[in-house]
Formats: sequence, structure tokens, C-alpha cells
Amino acid sequence: MTLARLLGPTDRPGPRTNLRALAITAAFAFVAVSLIGYGNSGCVSLVVWSSNEKSQLLQDIAEKYNDTGPTVDRRCVRVQVSTVASGDGEAALTRDWSPGDATRPDVWWPAATTWVLLLKEHRAERRLSDIIPAVYQKLIQSPLVIAMPEHMADAVKSSGEVVGWTWLLKFAQDPQGWSRYEKPWGHFRLGKTNPMISTSGLHALIGTYNAAAGTTGQLTPEDVRRDDVRAFVRGVERSVVHYGESVARFLDNLWNADDSGDALGYVSAVAVEEKHVFDYNRGNPESLLCDPLCPQVAPQEKLVAFYPSEGTLIADHPYVILNWVDSVHRQAAADFQRHLESDAIQRFQEEGFRDQNLSAGPGLSTKYFDRQPPRTRLLLPDPPLLAEIQASWSSLRKRAHVLIAIDVGRSMTTLAQEQSVTKLELAKRAASDAVGRLEPDDEVGLWTFSTNGDKPYREVLPIGPLGTGKSELARRIETLEAEDGTRQLFATVLAGFDHVRSRLAPDRINAVVVLGNGVDEGTQVNFYDLQSTLRRQSNDQRVRVFTLSYSAASSSQLRQLSEASPGAFYNAADPTKTIAKLMRDVISNF
Repeated sequence: MTLARLLGPTDRPGPRTNLRALAITAAFAFVAVSLIGYGNSGCVSLVVWSSNEKSQLLQDIAEKYNDTGPTVDRRCVRVQVSTVASGDGEAALTRDWSPGDATRPDVWWPAATTWVLLLKEHRAERRLSDIIPAVYQKLIQSPLVIAMPEHMADAVKSSGEVVGWTWLLKFAQDPQGWSRYEKPWGHFRLGKTNPMISTSGLHALIGTYNAAAGTTGQLTPEDVRRDDVRAFVRGVERSVVHYGESVARFLDNLWNADDSGDALGYVSAVAVEEKHVFDYNRGNPESLLCDPLCPQVAPQEKLVAFYPSEGTLIADHPYVILNWVDSVHRQAAADFQRHLESDAIQRFQEEGFRDQNLSAGPGLSTKYFDRQPPRTRLLLPDPPLLAEIQASWSSLRKRAHVLIAIDVGRSMTTLAQEQSVTKLELAKRAASDAVGRLEPDDEVGLWTFSTNGDKPYREVLPIGPLGTGKSELARRIETLEAEDGTRQLFATVLAGFDHVRSRLAPDRINAVVVLGNGVDEGTQVNFYDLQSTLRRQSNDQRVRVFTLSYSAASSSQLRQLSEASPGAFYNAADPTKTIAKLMRDVISNF
């Protein structure tokens, strides 16, 4: 059984979790490295789960390490690295493995100790054994920063103001927006990832709580539950343009905006690790391997890192050899750790990480970074309170105003790859599960397209508060059936965009989500005109389009439409990814 198939929805009940926290257990975000045979079935296979921002570098280091012929107990060792988002890894590890399950990891290397503490808490809540050792090493580090486009950063620096969460909240609530600095960039807009999955999103949430409570020490339950503290956190969340499962989504959109000359229109600031700023500034928004050239050219408008004045948290990358490994794998993991600490540490510093002492490498230039360690390092809350803080986000986050459009064309009746059910059945299950993760005061509507009606789409349920009607929306999704209509993809996207825009909710994330399974079939709407319409929107009244493609044939155009809005594109035609996982990623934007 593959990881993607194995790690489907899991429940993680706890005394302080609510519906969204219970549901978002995205335990399946695996872009796994192919487990290719190495020519010797007797080798010790050391499986390492790595967080996104270092995984390609780690894969390269592991390949070179494997080439040196490491051995343990007279057996060769082969390190295999899989890319697993920290939050997804934490959610996956909250369950125990059973015989017949996919290969479990020997080493978990998330971005931060924060996830290790959450895992201990969530496994304890489920009365599972503790798989975290008493001692583990933290090999590399990267502080959370508030990153701003260079022109915006210069304007703020010139004012003499100090950047932190308190400054950000005041700026976000100022109706003058950038006019206060005599600049024409509209309102303040924050980019922030989903704290259920992403380290930067979780650390930004904790840092905001600290700023609201006025403490650099360990937060207390009384701090977190104060009305004024929660109002502060809610205020920061309201400045968000949209969320997302990874920093790469924001930085990809920012790079595309920069490429079209509108970097200052997409986002005013984004909460990310320092490492991400380093990667973005050299043309590597997805933190891939620059070997030797980076995937894209460097942006014209680079990012400048501000270290929150109230203090910040550090992504300290703990190398966790899990308790369930045997002595042979434990020794192999320890040998690989020693290699990382000695021979490989310089490569990590060259790639924008700091070492164990927070010493900066050569790439962290003083123009965009402070090479000195952050002046104030915040303390993590105790694990039970940490879990409560994470769960609280669902009640404090910015609400959604979303239209979902699902392709019900006859092509959706074909069997999904390596599945015994149709694409439509899987899409219905995924959509129902994903929408179930939203809150009662989120506003959601449902359309279908490739239908037989007079319009290119059919309204199944108008946009409105979910309220207690989640079951009704789930029922409507469940009753969807395939039709023989013409797939008017572009006309549906345009109609959905116009529909949401005509009912724009300024205090919400306004979006259209499109799940398509093929190319447009003769619609009267021109693709390039539609792309231009999405791109020409006012930045302060933007409707974002998130697209999910079930077909390689439609992937390119759906990607371009989502980038024009800008939203995000998800490729369900990729056999390594499941539609359920991708729909959860889509919903993580809200």
C-alpha cells in the first residue's frame, strides 16, 4: 500500500480541538522519492521524512552520502528521503503503523520542534506510545521573519517605525493604507500560511499571541483565552489575502506578479522563514535545488526580512530518530546525522540556513537580512497549550466566500488511476470532506458544469453561510451525476468569477474553486480574454481562482488562469497525489 493511499483521513480528537482542527489532519502530502532498488536487497534502507524547504538539498546530500558506501553491522546503508510537510508528517505520525502498511519513517526531520511537541501531545491524547526520544539534535535553524518587497520595506524604514505584529495590526486597520507613507499601493495585505500544515503559519500564530499578550515569556492559558488577546489575533488574520498549505504558493504568486511588474500589488508582507527569503531573492521560490542555476531568474523586487520587534520563533529542524526503530536503523540514522553535522553543515549554510548557534552563512547579506541572531527568541508554550493555540486558529481565521464548480462531464465516469471507482466519485468524496473542514459562518456555493442546460453551468446550491447546513451541502454533492453536456470550461470560470465579484464580501477571502477534467469544448469565451480579465482586477477587490485539474490536457490552461487571478493550481493528474489530499490543500487557502 502506498503512502498516499494509506494515509487518508484520520481523526485526532482532543479536549480542546474543534471541527476544523479535528478534520485537518492532512496526512498525505507526500512527494515521495522513488524507492528504486539500489542493486543490493540486503542493504539497510534508512527512510527520512524531510520538510519541504530542505528536502531537495537533503536528497542531494543523501545521494552523495550513499555513494561513499556507508555500512552498519556489515551491511550497506541507503538513505531514502521523502518530502513531507511538517504538519502532514505530524498528523501521519499520530497513528500507529500496522502490518501491510507502507514503509514507516526511521527519521523524522520536520522544520521545527513545535511539531515534535504537538506530536507528543496528540499521541498522548490518543493514548498511543511516545515515539519521540528524550534527546534529539537540532542541526540547522531559520528564524521567522516578516518579509516585505524592497520598495515597501524602504518606505517603512524611512519612517523610523519598528516592524512587528503590533505595527502590522495598526497598519492593517488603517484605512489610509500605504497613503500614510505617501505611496500608491492600496491597503496593507498579508500573506500567511495555514498553521495546521505549515511551520511559518504556526509560528506566526504563536508570535501574534505573544505580541497580543505583551510577553516574550511562555504563554499561559490565561493569556491565550483573554478576549483582548483573541481580538488582536483575529485582527491580524483579517489582513490576510488568503492562506495556503505552503510558503511556495505565496512566493510563486509573488514571483509571477514580479514578472508582470506588479509585485507590490499582490502582497505587502508575508510571514516566512528567513531561508525562504534567501531562496526567493535568487529566483528559487519553491526552495528547489540550484544546481548550479536556480529554476527562475531573480526577481526585480527582492524581499527584505524584518525580525518581529516583539520577538520571534526559530525553525530549529530537529533530527528525530523515532523510538520504533531497531538498533541497526538507529545506528544508521546516527551515522547519517554525524555526516550532516560535519561534512554537510557548510552546504546548509550556503543555502540560507543558520547553524546550531544561529551563525549566518555567506548568503545572508546585510542588505536583506540581519546577520546577527534575533535579539529576542520566544519560548514555545507547553504542549497542551500549543495544541490549543493551533486549534484556536479555526475560530479566528479570516472567513471564506467561495464558489465551488465541479466538472460532471461524461469523462468523469472513467476510473481514476489505480482506483476501482470513478473520477467523479472520488471528486465528490474529496469535495464533501474538504468542505466539511470549513466553519458554519464560512459562505460556500456549489455549481456543476459540462451540463445539458441553457447555461454553461448549473447552480446546485447558492452561496450562503454553511451554518448547520453542512449535511445539506454534503448531500447535494453526493447526488451529483455525470451528464453528456459540452464542457464550457472558460465560460463557467468567467460566470463564476462574475457571480462572486457581484457579491463581493470585502472582509472575506473571495474565491472560485474549479475542478476540471478536460479542455474547453467550444465555449464563446476566449481564453486570453478571460486571463486578462482575471489579471486586471483591482488588488483591493480581488476574486481569486483556484483550479484543480484531473486531466493533463487541461493542466496548462487551468494553471495560467489561477496564476492570473492569482490563486493556485493543483495537479490531480499527477499519480503521486490523491484528489482528497489536493482538495484539502485547496481548502487550506481559506
